[in-house]
Amino acid sequence: MDLHAAPAPRTCDVWLVPVRRREAWTRLLTVPDREHLVGLDQVATEVHLTSRAAQRLILSRYLGVAPDEITVDRTCERCGDPQHGRPQVPGAALDYSVSHTRAWVLVAVVGDGRVGADLDARPADGDLDDLAAAALTPAERRSWRRLPARERADALLAYWTRKEATTKLTGHGLTIPLRDLDVTGPRPTLLTRDPAVRLPYPRPYLTHVPAPANHSAALATTTHVDQVRHLVLPDAVPDVVVPLPTARGALELSGQMPSW
Repeated sequence: MDLHAAPAPRTCDVWLVPVRRREAWTRLLTVPDREHLVGLDQVATEVHLTSRAAQRLILSRYLGVAPDEITVDRTCERCGDPQHGRPQVPGAALDYSVSHTRAWVLVAVVGDGRVGADLDARPADGDLDDLAAAALTPAERRSWRRLPARERADALLAYWTRKEATTKLTGHGLTIPLRDLDVTGPRPTLLTRDPAVRLPYPRPYLTHVPAPANHSAALATTTHVDQVRHLVLPDAVPDVVVPLPTARGALELSGQMPSW
């Protein structure tokens, strides 16, 4: 595969795609993608369709390959399951991560190292104590409880997205209890004494990224990110693959920076 415009070192491209049904995107789904839709409700169907089609459309801009010709490998590096691992394109000189809520799909792409991304919606105030007990280390929880009540939901969400971005980067997923992962600093610290659980060395770098209202988003990367490019994906499925422009041109895809 020829790489047309992978992000430069220390740069991460972030694509934020609204969840909605686009009939033209349906043809980009593979047979397993379509089988996964069976039995899903309308919201879950639109999320799955948007996510899988958007990944192909975005990757085609970097790789110069038609969206329906791209092969995404989701084999788990830890257990070998072919469906729940980090998505990767075999032979491509880039790495990417996907996250979604009911309203948005976020795709983060790097050309150097690896990336994990997480996007989550603001939790209901009534759920905060239970979520904090499940997700925060003792020190994080003490700090969180000292915050004014009006700030706790957003603070908990920021903790949560940083932790999930880290576990998605490493491929551990929820096999690492979030309460064993401290993310108060610029790089996470794993508190568990289980010798079988380790973070990559050196420890990942954490980066906050702007998100839509009532959401939070974070990146975990194996190399430090100095620049985040915010890109917009057109709804149209191109007849001809258009390589992604340079950094300056890429921002002009949307005409202006998104006001998230």
